[in-house]
Amino acid sequence: MKVLILYALVMSMLLCSCDGCKEEDNTTVRVENVYNDATLCKICDLRCASNTAEIVKYFNAEYPQYRKAAVEAVGSMRDSMFLVPLASLLSDSDLDLRERAAFAIGQTMHTSAERYLLEANFDSQPDNVKAAILVALGKCGTQKALDFVQNFEAPHTNVTLVSGKAASICWFAKRGMRSVATSQYAIAVMCDTLIHEKARAIAAEYFGVCNTDFSLYTDEFVAAYKHAKLIHNKINIVLALGKCHNERGFSLIKAIVKNPDSDYREVMNAIAAFENYPYEECKPYILTLLKSDEEKITSRAALYIYNRGVAADANEYLDLSRTVAGWQTRTTLTAAALKYSTNKSKISQRIKSGFDAAQNIYEKAALLRALESDISNYGFVEGRINANDEDELIRLEGVKTLVSMYESVGFADYAREYLASKHEDLYEEFAMEFKKVVLNGTPQMIAVAADAIARHPEIAKSYMNTHFIRQAASNCVLPRDADTYKTLEKAVKVVLGEEIDPYDPYESAMPDWDYIRTIKADEEIVISTKKGDITVKTDVNNAPVAVSNFLKLVDEFYFDKSQFNNITLLSVENRGSFSTFDVNKTVMIPSEFTDREFEEGTLALNSSALNNSCATQWFIMLAPDVLSDGGSSVIGIVTDGMDVVHSLNTGDEVITIKRKK
Repeated sequence: MKVLILYALVMSMLLCSCDGCKEEDNTTVRVENVYNDATLCKICDLRCASNTAEIVKYFNAEYPQYRKAAVEAVGSMRDSMFLVPLASLLSDSDLDLRERAAFAIGQTMHTSAERYLLEANFDSQPDNVKAAILVALGKCGTQKALDFVQNFEAPHTNVTLVSGKAASICWFAKRGMRSVATSQYAIAVMCDTLIHEKARAIAAEYFGVCNTDFSLYTDEFVAAYKHAKLIHNKINIVLALGKCHNERGFSLIKAIVKNPDSDYREVMNAIAAFENYPYEECKPYILTLLKSDEEKITSRAALYIYNRGVAADANEYLDLSRTVAGWQTRTTLTAAALKYSTNKSKISQRIKSGFDAAQNIYEKAALLRALESDISNYGFVEGRINANDEDELIRLEGVKTLVSMYESVGFADYAREYLASKHEDLYEEFAMEFKKVVLNGTPQMIAVAADAIARHPEIAKSYMNTHFIRQAASNCVLPRDADTYKTLEKAVKVVLGEEIDPYDPYESAMPDWDYIRTIKADEEIVISTKKGDITVKTDVNNAPVAVSNFLKLVDEFYFDKSQFNNITLLSVENRGSFSTFDVNKTVMIPSEFTDREFEEGTLALNSSALNNSCATQWFIMLAPDVLSDGGSSVIGIVTDGMDVVHSLNTGDEVITIKRKK
């Protein structure tokens, strides 16, 4: 018995450590891979098999580490059917387990969870559990829960509770629930320099989420910005300034973009904030930013023009596109010229010529998408979709472009003119093209077309039956094409009110434990790019299936020569393939969501529409984001090379990814 107790204590220590080692009496104790434990492996196997009922039995396990693993597994599955046993753990003797139980309850995102959280004897809970309950209420609570959170007094000296309440109101705001009280609380926290900067940054996130007029708080935003030390705090305040709609807020935004020492993330958010102010007043600053040496800034400035431009400046946008550096900025300005021009044919021809000449696949895709502003180009776009020798990305963007054309404000007028001049029904032509895509496209193309059919019931009038949709569904390779199959299910129901056999995708491939046990708990990989190397420490103990699958692909050189395909303010993304799952192996990767915070440098897998993890698509966070917590499987953290991560742009290539020796 003593041996078992000692073993349990050691295992608990290993699971709770997050830094890979622990300093104790000047001795470094390495954290080991915990999956030499058969019970932990069994719980993970049950998660992969979606056997929640069997997992819940481990809620009564003698050792806390088994209970914690079971709770995290259920939280990853977001299964609201087991709220009662989860709620029982809010009084568990292990305080860390209570926190994880609150997190798992919040993960269900189901309003029925509110009751259990409010009945959790809140006042007697330790601070970490209280904070977790507050966040969980933000994810799933009703107005009753919002009232509870608003009325809870979090001492400003208690960073845990202040952060928990701030994160909670952010989640409420994301769900469209906010009040004067929540706004005032966020202001109070954001402006109090005695509160930990991290908590103040979370409070500032609230104002980035809310889409409302915050002009009453302009002075507070300005003061908070001047006292902010963390860049993560500043970038959220800059977004808030965009919602002030007054000269004081506008003045600070202008000062930020004029300051050569401003972080590029501040400037990008300042450009986003400009979109709430008059175009003519912002234009001089935008034109200056188009000359920046930072491509992310120039491309964001070009996007401002695309979003807020005017017809009178269409020729100017075209002239600018000839002088700026960077294909993203150039193509966006050209797209803006086409969007706002009253004489589109000449610009359209230039875009099509540029498409034929472009060597960069992402530039070609952007140019094709630019044509969505001129519906007369639909024939050219269709040609790219139906060219079997065309790159998959181009064909996919072509389908998206057709959908955008169909949904554009001018489509109905153009269709009437088309019918009058050519005596052909353009609605019918688009419907038949969507049908052709469903029959002959790749799974990703099919998903886009089927989604358009499902969202526009009028398209269904062109179809005599749903045979083509059923045929596409039968051709889906499951579980790889599970997202596509689900979209086809919706399309069938819309077209004729029928249903196809539902697909429950949640029995995934079992973990390779022999392989997983060979992975070091702090296994490091090096992502090599032309701009430098990025070192990442993976965490197999946090996500054994996700980490092991990722490392297998690394060992097979799967990501070598892949490209970073999407850059946002929050992350850089690498789409190893266009399938959400491994194209060759048809693997469904179960989600392994934990309460780990999404901080700058977090490496995680994208999540699919079906709540599982994408086998081949990953991203690195450029800034913390409390609303990302619990939304993707975290597989590691950047330990060196964040400057390289920040320098990456769309199209930059991964030379190779290797394990660090």
